[in-house]
Amino acid sequence: MNARRKGLTIAAGAALIVLGACRDSAKKAEPVTVEEIAAHIRYLSDDLLEGRAVGTPGIEMAARYHEDYFRAMGLEPAFGTGYRQAFPLRGSRPDPQAPPASLEVRGSGLALAPALGEEFVVRTEREDAPAEASGELVYCGYLVQAPEREWDDVKGADLAGKVLLVEVNEPGNRPGGLFDGEDMTYYGRWSYKFEKAEELGAAGILIVHDTKGAAYGWDVLRASWGNESFFLPDRARRLLFEGWVRGDTADRLLAAAKLDRRALREKAETAGFAPVALGLAATVRQKRAFRTVEGVNVAGVVRAAHPRARERAIVLSAHYDHFGRDASLEGDRIYNGAVDNCAASAAMLALAGHFAGRPDRLKDDLCFVAVTAEEQLLLGSDHFARNMPFSPDRVAANINFEMTNVWGETEDAFAIGARHSDLDGICREAAGRVGLRYIPERNGELGFFFRSDQLSFAKAGVPGVWLHQGIVSKGPDKGFVQRKFEDYKLTKYHKVGDEIQPDWDLRGTLQIVAWAREIVALIGERDELPRFAPASSFRRED
Repeated sequence: MNARRKGLTIAAGAALIVLGACRDSAKKAEPVTVEEIAAHIRYLSDDLLEGRAVGTPGIEMAARYHEDYFRAMGLEPAFGTGYRQAFPLRGSRPDPQAPPASLEVRGSGLALAPALGEEFVVRTEREDAPAEASGELVYCGYLVQAPEREWDDVKGADLAGKVLLVEVNEPGNRPGGLFDGEDMTYYGRWSYKFEKAEELGAAGILIVHDTKGAAYGWDVLRASWGNESFFLPDRARRLLFEGWVRGDTADRLLAAAKLDRRALREKAETAGFAPVALGLAATVRQKRAFRTVEGVNVAGVVRAAHPRARERAIVLSAHYDHFGRDASLEGDRIYNGAVDNCAASAAMLALAGHFAGRPDRLKDDLCFVAVTAEEQLLLGSDHFARNMPFSPDRVAANINFEMTNVWGETEDAFAIGARHSDLDGICREAAGRVGLRYIPERNGELGFFFRSDQLSFAKAGVPGVWLHQGIVSKGPDKGFVQRKFEDYKLTKYHKVGDEIQPDWDLRGTLQIVAWAREIVALIGERDELPRFAPASSFRRED
């Protein structure tokens, strides 16, 4: 038996041990324990799963683990006779047989060629894209069109065939600023800017990076954009290329056009901004290799058995994919993703087992779904939300688990995105039931609501939240959990160091599990489905 096959056999045996222990606890109606949470995280973050990248044997092992758990706990298959929702994902990566991608900017006798990886990153999801794509370079500020806010950065300009140079984030993203002040709206997300550039018929788009506006450093972009990316083939693609440039690189490009980026950004902060043609042409040369892999969402259902059960459902979700391996690294090359997102998967799985043994307490069906390809721009939840195994108009809410607290108990908590809907009041009351002080959402300027799977459900008309720990720790050191979380974001988030740590205290995970349990109960007590707030861009039409 070769080493790899032996490793897979060991992993399968370990999974069976975990599943057996969980099944025995569920049969005894025991509460969720730290030991169960830890067992799920240990298995899913093990090196044998090689970082659970889309299209690898490791992610198949993770999918099988969720499937086996749902089956062992007695959940109904969500998709007829099966727990799997399979769909195609199309992969795009630099062609190893072709020269590396290049970006060239020319005009007025100038020729600038930023360095790939260090100064720009680029890709395309157009399989028919030419090896060389060019267009006039136009500075478009934040590229926001928000008629409900009387804001239009386009002003009727014909941007078809142009290459758009666009600032990340949105105007006034600061306390007391425009739009929602320091709380980012969807207009600030780079995915919105790609969508808007496509809508306007642009040839390509280059977003200007800055760490505060993007909410992560250039190293994250260099690592993720240098590898294979995936997309859903049923979504039309029109841009010939999309990419990012560093802030200082954009400064040089604009200086070549005898323009000052600081002055342009100041103008972009005003409603009077209009696109600025730079008198430069941008050319991207790249060749990509494409392949199709199978994406798999795994879902099981606990049917409500309360005497007053209704034909409604609540979806509880967590993504189980991560970044796989990076052969360019020295030493540790595996992105284990123990916090992102094994801790969250563990919380979701534990709740599935908990409710599977108590269906008589449920007035709403519960659908537990492990979604794939979240790290590829929410592709798994996008597909699931558009192809749910029940009518969307009977789905009450989505409760999403993401990077769930592993550092200890807190005195407070907040729900990312709750302000968009009635879930805000529900989350507040549920927090009180489990002894948590409910506080306003923090770090809204980072746009977390638009960076995980609850966004896919909101786009489909289903209110959703990401349950997050608070900032005040239980015990004498009130700042402990917040310091650990900040250190995680700085030193381990989307890095190979995201592994199980000896100082973890999974009682923090249990708090989130208990909070979610009470949210489910409160939704079940309501006759009305939760609705989006009048000011939310996701509100349902009457």
